[in-house]
Amino acid sequence: MNTKNDNNKYQNSVTIFIEIHAKEGEEEVTRKAFTTTIATTEKPGLLSYEIFEDSNDPGTFYSTQEWENIEAFHAHMSAAKSGLREATSMLRDTPRTSILKCIGRSAQ
Repeated sequence: MNTKNDNNKYQNSVTIFIEIHAKEGEEEVTRKAFTTTIATTEKPGLLSYEIFEDSNDPGTFYSTQEWENIEAFHAHMSAAKSGLREATSMLRDTPRTSILKCIGRSAQ
């Protein structure tokens, strides 16, 4: 996985924002599953990711993922559909996924 974003090389890159909420009592299982799945499975086109837990709402998790392009993200989601029911069984509701368009960036 490439962890450095080269703006010239990945001009069509997209950022995906994911929000999930663990069922009560399933917070630790959800934390482990969320972090392990992202870190250990092959995801062609995934450039980088970050995972967060809400300090004010334990059991609420967020991830930002940068993909080479929207097609790579959609291909990943299509391939992941078969295991989605099992992977989300510890969640209160369906994960919220947003495709973000960058409209500003800090100087690096």
